[in-house]
Amino acid sequence: MKPIIEFKDYSYKYEGSDELVLKNISFAIEEGEFVGIIGCNRAGKSTLCKSMVGILPFVSGGSWDGEIVIDGKSMNDMKGIGVTDIVGIVFQDAESQFTQQTVEDEIAFAMCNFGYKRELMRERVAFAAKACSLENMLGRSPYRLSGGQQQRLAVACILALQPRVIILDETTSQLDPIGRDEVFRLVSELHQNGKTIIMVDHNIEKIADSVDRVLVLHDGEMVDYDTPSKVFTDKNKLNGHFVRIPQVTDAALALKDKWKLETIPVKLEEAKKVFGQTDGREA
Repeated sequence: MKPIIEFKDYSYKYEGSDELVLKNISFAIEEGEFVGIIGCNRAGKSTLCKSMVGILPFVSGGSWDGEIVIDGKSMNDMKGIGVTDIVGIVFQDAESQFTQQTVEDEIAFAMCNFGYKRELMRERVAFAAKACSLENMLGRSPYRLSGGQQQRLAVACILALQPRVIILDETTSQLDPIGRDEVFRLVSELHQNGKTIIMVDHNIEKIADSVDRVLVLHDGEMVDYDTPSKVFTDKNKLNGHFVRIPQVTDAALALKDKWKLETIPVKLEEAKKVFGQTDGREA
């Protein structure tokens, strides 16, 4: 089975710069996976995401080496054309992306630009609104939604186009905990229904709880790419690249020898089971 997205020794630098922002990146994402991308500021996370949809280099310019393959087709041959049929991206500031007066019109806007038939547009709007729990807000202004609702609307606008892959680039960074949980709950449901999800986020606990694999970037280089249990239990490697590990993992590692722990949890539910077996022991 071929990967839905594959990077082959890909490097990129912005126009007018001599500095590589991404350096010899190679990895593959299988269809249906939920991949979290983490790293400190200026690690190259957003550049990686924009490269996946062809914004870089085919829209915004710059130079690159290597290759990105989308659903078996080389981006070098496609020049970015047709990628949005397969991959959609949601950026950090949802409100700045809105142009329409109602939620319904906002969801339909991209389809209007692509010339979808009106009947199909109605079906897709209803589908996306229901999937994102916005069906009772279709007549409301996008600017009168909460932060979490606005991010759900941004996802709905992409979902209406029915791409197979949805990328979320730090979409929860400006949200309160309620809005953040709304977005994570939504993307987890989309993943359970078969969508490939790629999510950049600084909330390590949520990433550890949600994803199938974690990609760690630092200074434009790929540091690690594996399951959460393997990535987050290597404290020295992550801390050495200015990335923390989940709090439950940190606690378990500190108590591993004293309590003779056989399993190091990275998810909250795993931690409840592990620490539940240690009741009565002194920390």
